[in-house]
Amino acid sequence: MSKVILSTDIGTDIDDAVALYLAMNSPVIDLQGVYVTNGPVETRAKIAARMVRLGYSDAIVALGEANAIDPKALPHHTTGMERFSVPGNDKRRTLPELGVVMDWMDAMTRQLEEFADVVVASIAPLTNIAKLLERKPEAAAKIKSLYIMGGREGEREHNFTHDALAAQKVLESDLDMVIVPADVCGGHLVQMEDLTGLRGSRLQSYLANMAKLWKLYHDSREFSLDGKTRKVFKDKTLGYFKGEKLFYELVEILARTRVTKDPYSYQRLFEMLKGTRFLHSDVPKVCEFLDEIEDKQLKSTRVSDAFVIYAIEHPDRVEEKRVTLVSDEQGIMTTRDGGKHRLVVDVDYRHFARYLKERLDKRPEKRKRVKA
Repeated sequence: MSKVILSTDIGTDIDDAVALYLAMNSPVIDLQGVYVTNGPVETRAKIAARMVRLGYSDAIVALGEANAIDPKALPHHTTGMERFSVPGNDKRRTLPELGVVMDWMDAMTRQLEEFADVVVASIAPLTNIAKLLERKPEAAAKIKSLYIMGGREGEREHNFTHDALAAQKVLESDLDMVIVPADVCGGHLVQMEDLTGLRGSRLQSYLANMAKLWKLYHDSREFSLDGKTRKVFKDKTLGYFKGEKLFYELVEILARTRVTKDPYSYQRLFEMLKGTRFLHSDVPKVCEFLDEIEDKQLKSTRVSDAFVIYAIEHPDRVEEKRVTLVSDEQGIMTTRDGGKHRLVVDVDYRHFARYLKERLDKRPEKRKRVKA
């Protein structure tokens, strides 16, 4: 079994949670630790701790770096929805009460020194790894391989851009690296219903709830009408209704409701609005409006971070190329032929799709880490 340490900014997009789920339920990965980073790390740590408990894993969860080492880095990418993934009883408890390790660097150093051949998987900005290289180079040198989800040639990509200096420092290091770039991860999309419909265990239900929050955040951004647009729509269609005001009242209330303040009320209002279709089936403008809402809803999503776990488990199913990667001050990656980095250039997407579905549908089992 491969002993793995995960660095993650879990809680914003759904793919970090999917990757952690896969790592915990892998038959060939012995997950040692989950180290959160990037922005609201306390919330991220509580989410990770909850998943680890529900998944019967005894991997440690540690509070990593909140702020990028790059003073020019873009603001942290958060939706504001992360806190709704933390159950109420966990919100009231402190991180130490939840078993979260506060000194992440000491914990990671001890794990790297205790176990041989540890694989580190980074599915977040590379801040934690860059800090480790700077402050604990002897420990960092013990990393067997560093798998990175990040980078996109010639374009910005979240994990590199949100701490470009960290990306530079890591790529310049002598670590053995496998980079899974964003364009490769876009080769497979997961149907949202496959995530939101998960059930069978408490962990699967928890993952499904996070997927629903991610979908709701996306859908709320797509459904955004400014005052002028709403007025034009109302003026064009009001004559059809003979005093019917329910539809417009719902539109106005929904437009004023912030999903990041109360997503569950927003969801109820959203469903009520869509449910008015039967009242207005003879009003083309309203039906057109409701169809547009339906079309813009998130039907599928990327699970980019899951490809790192897949690459660790199935190296024979990914195609690598030896290159030298360079990241500039904006986190934009360029590739040169030959060199020290292993860049994933293709994946057996058909096999990945089967792998992902089978693993997501499997109930987690109680297990203990394999000690060195």
